[in-house]
Amino acid sequence: MDNKKKTGTVRVWRRIIQVISFLALPGLFTSIFYAMKDIYSAILTGTFSLSAMFPQLILFTGSMIITILTGRFFCGFLCSFGAMGDFLWFLTKKTGKKGLKVNEKADAWLKNLKYVILAFIILGIWTFHLGNIEKMIGPWAVFGMYSKIGSWPSLKYLLTIGGFLLLLIIIGSFLIERFFCRYLCPLGAVFAVVSRFRLFRIKKERSKCGSCRLCTNKCSMGIPLYQYDTVTSGECIDCFECTAACPRHNVRANGAPVVVSTVSAAAMFGLVYAGNIQAQMVSSQDQMVSSQALVESSQAPVESSQAPAESSQASVANSQAPVANSKAPVVSSQAPAVSSQAPVESSPVPVESSQAPVVSNQTPATVEAQSNTGKYVDGTYTGTGQGFRGETKTSVTVKNGNITDITVLSYEDDKSYFKRAVGKVTSEIVNSQSAEVDAVSGATFSSNGIMESVANALNVSNAR
Repeated sequence: MDNKKKTGTVRVWRRIIQVISFLALPGLFTSIFYAMKDIYSAILTGTFSLSAMFPQLILFTGSMIITILTGRFFCGFLCSFGAMGDFLWFLTKKTGKKGLKVNEKADAWLKNLKYVILAFIILGIWTFHLGNIEKMIGPWAVFGMYSKIGSWPSLKYLLTIGGFLLLLIIIGSFLIERFFCRYLCPLGAVFAVVSRFRLFRIKKERSKCGSCRLCTNKCSMGIPLYQYDTVTSGECIDCFECTAACPRHNVRANGAPVVVSTVSAAAMFGLVYAGNIQAQMVSSQDQMVSSQALVESSQAPVESSQAPAESSQASVANSQAPVANSKAPVVSSQAPAVSSQAPVESSPVPVESSQAPVVSNQTPATVEAQSNTGKYVDGTYTGTGQGFRGETKTSVTVKNGNITDITVLSYEDDKSYFKRAVGKVTSEIVNSQSAEVDAVSGATFSSNGIMESVANALNVSNAR
C-alpha cells in the first residue's frame, strides 16, 4: 500500500511539473537544441567567445550534467512537446482505442531514425547549409509558436512544411505513445546518448518477475524491461509508469523519485533564469559598444573631410600662380598677353575638381550603401518579419540615402529573448547599412525577425 501511494504521488507530481513547464517554458526544448547549434556553429566558424556564449553554455552543459546525474528527467517531466504527446495518448486511451502495436524489432529499428535526423541537422544544415533547408521552420518551432497561451501568431505558419510535419507528429502521437520522442526527436537522441551514464537508475530483480511483463507493456518508450535487472537503456525517460504497474512492487528506483524530479526541475528552471540574466547583461554591453562605435564612426567623416578642404585651398592658391606670371609678357607684346589668359580661364577647373572629394567625404555611408545594398530612398517605412512566436514589426528611417534609425513597433516573441537580440541587431544594421547581419546567439529567431522586417520595409532581399 505504501509503495502504491509513493508511485501515485510521483505520477501526480510529474503531471504538475509538466503543466508548470508547459505554461512557463513551452519552448525550453527548442532553446536547449538551438543553444547546442549556436555553440557548434561558433566553434566551427572560429568565432566562439566564452563571454558571448555563456548563456548557451549554461543552458546546454547544465542540462547535460543534469541528464548524466538523473537521466532523461527533462523528457519525462519538463519537455512541453513530450507533454503534448502524453496528452494525446491520454485521449486515445479515453476513447477506448489501443493504438498501434509496434513489434519489438521494428520499434528498435525505428528508434535509430532520431540519430539519423540529428546527424542530418548537424552535418547537412548546420555545417554545409544545404539549399534553403536552414530557413525552413521546423515542427518544434511551429509548436513553440502556438504553445504559449494568449500570443498566437498568424495561422499561416500552420501551412508551412513545419506545420505539416507537426500535423503528422500529432497524428502519430494518437497512434503510438510518445511517437515523436521515440523515433524523431533530435534532442532526444542527444539525451539518449548522455543518459546511458546516469547515476539514477530503475532496478528490478527478474527472478521475482515471473512472466507477466506488465512493466514492459506499460513503458511509454517501448523498452523491453523484462530483459533488465537494471535499466541502462538511453530511451528511459523516468516516467515511472513501470513502478506503478508492477503488481509485486519489484520495480524501484535507486533514490527518491519525488526528490530527484523536484531537484532536477528546480535546477533546470534555475539554468534558464541564470542564462537569461547573463544574456541580458551581454546584450546591454554589446548595445553600449555598438552605440559608441556608431558615434565614433559618424564623427570620423567630419574630421577626414577637412583634409580635402585644405587640399582644395592649396589647389586654389596654385591655380592663381599662372595668373601672376601671365602679366610679365604683357610689356613686350599683346600677343603673349592674349595667350596668357588661357591659364587664367583654365585655372578654375582644378578648383572645382578639388572640391569634389569634400562632397564625397561628407556622406561616405551613401557610397557604401550604394555599393552594398543599393541606394535607399529617403523616408520612413514599416515592414514585418517572422520571429519565433509571431510577427515583428519595425519602422525604418532613411535620410540622405542612409538608414539612420530603426524602431520596433511590435513583437510577439518572449521578452527576454527579444531584448537579447534587438539592441545589437539594430545597431549593426545601421552601422553596416545592410539588413543582413549576424544573428545574436541564443536569440536566432528574434534576430531573424528583426532583419526580415527591416528588409521588408526597405524592399531589399534578406538572405537569412
